[in-house]
Amino acid sequence: MLDVSGFGIEVYPTKALLASAVLGEEMKCVAYLQISDAGLAMFGFASETERDFFLELLQVKTVGGKLAITLMRYLDIGHIIEAVKNGNVSMLSVPGLGAKRAERICFELKPKIEKKFAGVASGAPATGEASFDSFVTDALSGLGFSHGECARAIATAKAQADDDVKWSEESLLMASLSILQRR
Repeated sequence: MLDVSGFGIEVYPTKALLASAVLGEEMKCVAYLQISDAGLAMFGFASETERDFFLELLQVKTVGGKLAITLMRYLDIGHIIEAVKNGNVSMLSVPGLGAKRAERICFELKPKIEKKFAGVASGAPATGEASFDSFVTDALSGLGFSHGECARAIATAKAQADDDVKWSEESLLMASLSILQRR
């Protein structure tokens, strides 16, 4: 819920924005207000890249704001880009998105994302640091910490470490847990 001078506006968030949220805490996000015959809809994003990708999804015929945000709520942008690049319709399986519409998304977005989103990390099963982050987030979430707290702790641990540190799952977990225990 977005509070604008006491007026509450519901924001439809992406997966990344939800992961960074902490209940009861203020946060900043990139937003897009869609005005249509159906009314107003506010969409929230963790980054401008996410918003730009959302706007590209809206350019696909038969894809509206609610379907685009549903896709981005279930799948991170890297997974969607990987699915589109490979034409893997089954990777785009989310409620409300059928096979034909998923095929259309792949067909219409492929030329655009190869140009605009070439630098976005793949959402495919990761190796290295990305998988360590995921492992640590899962482990800390199992201990009762929110995804937002986990993400901040991981980022803080990495920021406090020397640039030449080679992280392992265990070392990143211990450093992040240490930061969370200090709070």
